Amino acid sequence: MYLSNIKLWNFRKYGSAGEIDLEHPNLNLDFTSGINVLIGENDSGKTAIIDAIKMVLKTHSYEWNKIEPDDFFEASQRFRIELKFDDLKDNEAKNFTEWLGWVGEGNNAKPYLRLIYDVKRNINTLQIIPSDVRAGVDSEGYQMTAEAREYLKVTYLKPLRDAEAELVPKKNSRLSQILI
Repeated sequence: MYLSNIKLWNFRKYGSAGEIDLEHPNLNLDFTSGINVLIGENDSGKTAIIDAIKMVLKTHSYEWNKIEPDDFFEASQRFRIELKFDDLKDNEAKNFTEWLGWVGEGNNAKPYLRLIYDVKRNINTLQIIPSDVRAGVDSEGYQMTAEAREYLKVTYLKPLRDAEAELVPKKNSRLSQILI
């Protein structure tokens, strides 16, 4: 399986004034299977896309991804992240049966998995209201089990700024993260 699409509403720089319109995300970005590259100027939103993915999927490093007030677009009271996974093999799909959607009919039907992370904050106190990742084909989705979430964890490698220095073999080096 692979991440085929990300949609963002009112997340960091991807937002608009007013209520969230689920039919019109502020960012709707398709990915292909294989390698995808995000290229852009500084402050163009590349990190926001990566951080949105990390917030939903979590990482094997168990780094703390806490929702901050800056994650909300301007004064918005809600942001939403949706991730869609396609090309699930049978041994992958079996872990998500109750959350899968289907495209096509009969023998041509193919499963997909859609994750939803919808975060709100109190309009008066600006306190962030805890939220869990949900999955499913409807707009709200259903709570995922911890076991299912474990199958979605990813390995995140920080951007490589100085390849010569960062790829030197040593304990906790970038090279060791890649090879382990």
